[in-house]
Amino acid sequence: MKKASAGPVYAAPAVHVTERAPEATGMTIPAGTVKVTLARGKSKPFWIGHPWVFSGAIDKVEGPVGQFGAAAIVVDERGNPLGTGWYAPDAQIAVRLLWHRRTTDLPFEPPSFENLLAERLGEALRLRASLGFPADKTNVYRLVNAEGDLLPGLVVDRLGSALSIQFGSRQMLDARESIVRILSRELKPTRIVASVSETSSRLEGIPSMHELEPDTAPGERAEVDILEDGLRYRIDLTSMQKTGFYADQRENRARFGALSAGRSMLDAYCHYGGFGLQAARAGASNVTQVDTSNPALEGAREAARLNGLDGKIEALNADAIVYLKEQQAAGRTWDRIVIDPPKFAQGRSHLEDALQKYARLNTLAMATLAPGGLLLTCSCSRHVGEEEFGRMLTESGHRLRKSVRVLALGSARRPPDGLGRARGALPQGLAGRSGVIALE
Repeated sequence: MKKASAGPVYAAPAVHVTERAPEATGMTIPAGTVKVTLARGKSKPFWIGHPWVFSGAIDKVEGPVGQFGAAAIVVDERGNPLGTGWYAPDAQIAVRLLWHRRTTDLPFEPPSFENLLAERLGEALRLRASLGFPADKTNVYRLVNAEGDLLPGLVVDRLGSALSIQFGSRQMLDARESIVRILSRELKPTRIVASVSETSSRLEGIPSMHELEPDTAPGERAEVDILEDGLRYRIDLTSMQKTGFYADQRENRARFGALSAGRSMLDAYCHYGGFGLQAARAGASNVTQVDTSNPALEGAREAARLNGLDGKIEALNADAIVYLKEQQAAGRTWDRIVIDPPKFAQGRSHLEDALQKYARLNTLAMATLAPGGLLLTCSCSRHVGEEEFGRMLTESGHRLRKSVRVLALGSARRPPDGLGRARGALPQGLAGRSGVIALE
């Protein structure tokens, strides 16, 4: 099963590019490599490890760029080489740095891309093993977390015996064969899903796709069983969302589920129903799961059956906001509510609209929360900051003449994340955009 489309391409700001061979300053520039010179005063973040060079930080590019970009050596305004990466002329991020020199006291001796790729994939695998993954009760987790594992543009999730690889840059997509070969040798997966999201396609100028190795016949399902905290799920690799399973919510699911014994729960935007399953196993009186995706709901119902919990769980196809509004009008409440919506803010320009959607959703959730109940509310929109999200929650409570008390902040155990990244690039949950709240 193969799907691919070019999609609309992000319009990158103009950068001065000359096709003449780049001049070397105390270094050898390999054939086919461009030299990217940074603008005055822009180099400090890259000396200390920041992996993203936006077009606004570039003074000029020298060398044969080609249609899809080229390997790049990045130099500061004085001509000092500070790192290597890939220059992508049509991408939002002009250069993703893979290797940093760190200081002019060290010689400029970057490793080859192939060697760097093998080394860092090996380091990612060893780090997960040191953290206890895979484990007897959990075999679904983030194996490679892009910049967090010093591999910008590459995300890999382990889904039991399968791997889900998501490419977010031209360089990583072009290295697909090498990445698959290295991971296959080390992990021997039964299936591999290779994908490029619509967002990456638009921002990076690469074709969107969802491909399965080995391939399946049209209409054929490709299922894999996974375990999270001892709960069994069955994922259809041909119709999964993103990388297949939101493993970053693992600890939140377990913690909030444990607080649900003897209580009723609503799991909105349930996907495969992980919050509801944890609650039902912990002894919840009843669980309602809501999602608009039929494949996700099929997976949630199947997971309930696999774990012998289907008698406690009802899975409904409904828009969460519409459903909450209807239940508020009917006077229904729950003791525990989870709202974990998709990304509402695709960019800074969508921030105000996103905050309005979050406010509407959280106000409705608070209105259907039983006295003494708990609400777990989440955001995966990186453009919505902690302060903005907290203000939105306070105002949502005020509409109901209630005060909001935050009882816990944070997300599940995170995969590695590079602290050299810009603040706006940090994933949600790191600073508290996932929280358990109560009303009074």
